Amino acid sequence: MDRVRIGLAGCGSVSQRGLLPHLAQDDIQAWCELAAVMDPEPGRAEASAEKFGAAHHFTNYADMLASDIDAVVIASPIGLHHEQAMQAIEHGKHLHLNKTMTTTKTEADEVIAAAANAGVTVVASPGRGHRAGTRRIKEILEAGDIGRVYFAEIGTAGSGHEHEGFRRGDDILSNVSPAWYYRKPGGGPMYDMAVYALHTITGILGPVRRVTGMSGIGLKERTFKDQILPVDMDDNTHLLLDFGDSVFCILFGTNSQGGPRGFSSPYISGSEGAVAYEGGELVTWGRNVEGGRRAERPRGAMPFVVGEHSDIQESHVYSDIMHMVDCVLNDKRPAVSAEHARHVIEIIELGYRAAETGQTQDMETDFALRALDAPDVDSR
Repeated sequence: MDRVRIGLAGCGSVSQRGLLPHLAQDDIQAWCELAAVMDPEPGRAEASAEKFGAAHHFTNYADMLASDIDAVVIASPIGLHHEQAMQAIEHGKHLHLNKTMTTTKTEADEVIAAAANAGVTVVASPGRGHRAGTRRIKEILEAGDIGRVYFAEIGTAGSGHEHEGFRRGDDILSNVSPAWYYRKPGGGPMYDMAVYALHTITGILGPVRRVTGMSGIGLKERTFKDQILPVDMDDNTHLLLDFGDSVFCILFGTNSQGGPRGFSSPYISGSEGAVAYEGGELVTWGRNVEGGRRAERPRGAMPFVVGEHSDIQESHVYSDIMHMVDCVLNDKRPAVSAEHARHVIEIIELGYRAAETGQTQDMETDFALRALDAPDVDSR
């Protein structure tokens, strides 16, 4: 295969703001092409194809799978990911799944097993373990700059998708209801936002062994363009993660306003010091740091995020999509792995179970963070 023909499933907010603009850029045409788009909302896929240059558009997912494509990018509501992934694998299509890959460990197991049997590649966002800041924090910990790690704090908070500026228009491309974010299955800030924090902290500290926590719903209803949106998925979740050897993490995912230290930015405390982001800088302080404090800005762009891609939203998702393309073309094993995604999904699932039962839950899954073999984007 010389070039990967991509079909995009779901032309909603994330696709309009980021994925479609990235995939329409001329500089990636040697690697892949946006061959088809699909969305069940009448007129949205057609308008997306016209705006971003896709050759084909569909309202039916099965019809897109039957078309001349090699891979599927799934950007549909999270509750649809498992079914759509399994259908794509049955058709022999390679896969990139937006976060989260599925909503349960059992679903994730099925996707991983089916993909292995079919011999197709699966890349599951987000690849936070390979970000420059995440790698630098690991180096700081391994160097012993903060001594023995005791605990971490990390989380995500957002006031709600109904406030997203993109959705304020009235045309078919921007008038995208956020209703699914508040419904089961797959809604709520844990699956949609805290997944970033979970991939980050497990990318630093490794697999989680036990989970406990509390969870509930703060607002039972939300409003979007004078429409009442019922909320039946928890929107205020706080977990305690046990990494073993008395290393713990306090993690939150809420639909409240703001949050300490920014979106998915960790604070890690050790016996000799601590490390955290402050004002965009990674700050390390303590007895083992010269002068008691060191501030730096980790360097290193995400793979493929060059030129105009640096100014387009959702560049991290685009980077993961292109990692899938690179793996398919060059027979590489994905570093942004389905196994890491499954581990994070199990944390979320067991976190909800712990909150419901009041009992700490033991994790079953594991993962190994593999090095990302970043390509030379000019090599084609």
